[in-house]
Amino acid sequence: MRVVSVTPAGRRRYIEILVPHLLRQRHVLQEHHWWLNTNVAEDIAYIHQLCAEHPEFFRVSVKSFNASKTHGENIWKFFADFAQPDTVYVRFDDDIVWMADDAVERIVKSRVENPQPLLVLGNIVNNANCSAAHQAAGLISNRQGIAQPVCLDWIGWRSGRFARLAHQSFLADLEAGRGTRWTDVEIPLACGQRFSINVISWLGETMAALPELAIDQLEEEPLLTEELPPRLGVANLVCSDALFAHFAFYTQRPFMDWTSNDILERYRAVAERRAPRPELLGDFWRKDATWRVTKPLRKLRRGVLKRFGKAA
Repeated sequence: MRVVSVTPAGRRRYIEILVPHLLRQRHVLQEHHWWLNTNVAEDIAYIHQLCAEHPEFFRVSVKSFNASKTHGENIWKFFADFAQPDTVYVRFDDDIVWMADDAVERIVKSRVENPQPLLVLGNIVNNANCSAAHQAAGLISNRQGIAQPVCLDWIGWRSGRFARLAHQSFLADLEAGRGTRWTDVEIPLACGQRFSINVISWLGETMAALPELAIDQLEEEPLLTEELPPRLGVANLVCSDALFAHFAFYTQRPFMDWTSNDILERYRAVAERRAPRPELLGDFWRKDATWRVTKPLRKLRRGVLKRFGKAA
């Protein structure tokens, strides 16, 4: 059975961290496709550069991109081309900034051994459903609030400070050689329970049977996690042994991008198998203070943009 991976792309600053991990998975993955999901020229050029550098592995898939559509609507149309028989597909968000060396192999094994669920999902650091389980197991403290096993949870999905705490907690364990503690956690998922699809796997023939593939204006996440599992009569499955780290949801990203280059640098260092650069670490408190001071200005800006019908 072939194993093909895909990533809706792309934001270069995150993809640069994902790429070394993908290249180390070529013993499992036959090829990796970048689903071009941006109109930023520099990011598009970078994706094509990667494909030119590794033509035996990286491919680019292009569909029309409509900035007025939602993120999910722009992505859903790609699935129709990735529904071939005898193929396991694994999808990573472009800001998956870490994966265990055996994570892809483990999620593929779980996928093959459990053909009934529509999706097999990864165990993901900074994913609200997973964070609730990680926190209940004592892996993340409660000082930034308590995450609930709800996809769009106010703490686990929305809070940038919680995202930073989750990454700090995980990186501390990873750097101390205790990363496997995060796989010793069961992550239950009810049939029809929404889940952020940062890492998912599906079988080509199962996806091919969905009549929704003929529709190109669907929100992928609620369809795949809330609507289809009850119709198919089986819950999606989380593979706790397949551990990944997801940088930030859009709700968390303003805070994380502003304050947490140190977190990205630590993940980048792991991906590149080197020590973190000291000059990129240790300035969180200065950036956090600036974030707090400028909060009223950001709020005013969002209000002005909203009034004039522009996105903040």
